[in-house]
Amino acid sequence: MYKTSTEIKVGLFVLAALLVTAWMALRLGGFKSYDTGYYQLEAVFDQVSGLKNGVSVEVAGISVGRVGEIRLQDGQAHVTMYILNGVTLPTDTRAVIKAQGILGDKYVELAPGTGGEGPLRAGETISNTASAEDLGVLMQKLSAVADDLKVLTGSLTADGGGQELREIMDNVREMSANLNQLVKDNGPGFSETLANLDRVSQNIESITERISSGKGTLGQLIYDDSVVRELRGSLTSIREVTEKIASGEGTLGRLVNDSGTADKIDKALDSVNEYLEKGDEIVIALDFRADYMTRFNFLKGGAGVRIYTSPDRYYLLGVTADYFGSYERKDFSGADGNYTEESRNRSRLKINAQIAQRFYDFVIRGGVIESGAGIGIDYLAFDDDLTLTFEAFSGDFDHNPHLRAMATWRFWKFMYISAGYDDFISDLHRSSPFVGMGFWFTDDDLKMLLSGAGSFLSH
Repeated sequence: MYKTSTEIKVGLFVLAALLVTAWMALRLGGFKSYDTGYYQLEAVFDQVSGLKNGVSVEVAGISVGRVGEIRLQDGQAHVTMYILNGVTLPTDTRAVIKAQGILGDKYVELAPGTGGEGPLRAGETISNTASAEDLGVLMQKLSAVADDLKVLTGSLTADGGGQELREIMDNVREMSANLNQLVKDNGPGFSETLANLDRVSQNIESITERISSGKGTLGQLIYDDSVVRELRGSLTSIREVTEKIASGEGTLGRLVNDSGTADKIDKALDSVNEYLEKGDEIVIALDFRADYMTRFNFLKGGAGVRIYTSPDRYYLLGVTADYFGSYERKDFSGADGNYTEESRNRSRLKINAQIAQRFYDFVIRGGVIESGAGIGIDYLAFDDDLTLTFEAFSGDFDHNPHLRAMATWRFWKFMYISAGYDDFISDLHRSSPFVGMGFWFTDDDLKMLLSGAGSFLSH
């Protein structure tokens, strides 16, 4: 007998789970595609480095569609976008490729224009586009700035300016020593600087041109000796400010020298960390099941999510697709007297929303069960692999309550089978035995399965 490897088991299980999940999703309402609910637009960019298929298309920070096909045509990148039908864009709309932060994922931002020429129609092309600034180009601009600074320092050391430069550097060194403790306590505040670095680099070239022509303060600093003398006086004032900071004067001085201020900041950070640690304790589990009603020869499917705020408490949200649907009643009055008509609404999704608390081996649930008020009791045994369940919830109007009893056996970590009797005191002749199966995943299980499947496919 051959021994099936763990990788093959995981692969077969993932394939079966995907097929069952897709089938159940189609049973509960089906999937949406870009064929319905969206219209197509095109955009032409010089370059789309980092842009991927399926990323978001946004207007004013709100997602309104997805990027589809990306192809090369006539030396330019042609991008297909699928936009929600309810979103109307004028013909002078501008498409810009942006990044979430300096190293974040790329996405397409649409900036609607004035709208004076009417809306864009399906299949039309947006020609007013702009690509994201490449990081290599940005580094080249910074290199040019460094070359200009080298010219500046060479000018300062020429014609006896060395002594003046040394005095300037001594003052700067003393100032940096006093500010060093401030930087250590508060950390580098470079996030905003990096976010605006692209815009700053675009202005640096024009600034260096003005410096080379002797315009502005830096230009005068290079070509006018009187400016150096004024700068010496300014640095003297800076020295006085740093001395005040070092002595603990003012708000900045207290921040640097007062340990009580640092303690308050540490306490605030500890409170933030405690809040984040509580968020890490939350566990989310997904449950997909299908029950075969033997008396009526149909499947009753359901999907739900459990949110565990602690090991003994969770919240359950989900939907159930019930063949019987629900009954509706209408009252009429006429010449022959009053009468009532009942009609059944099939293919209706029923809602589940419950809160559950565990007491030793028992779990008590309460809330909404299949769109009716109800309560459920679960008894867990054999390391929680066996679950005995009894549920009671309100049925249709003027009829007996809906009672259900079943047993569930989890024979594998991710899969279980069940059997029981549904609606067994029904006065509408709906009672039926049933058997079923389901899949159960926590967020950690999904991470493990996906990583295992990736390793299996890589081999």
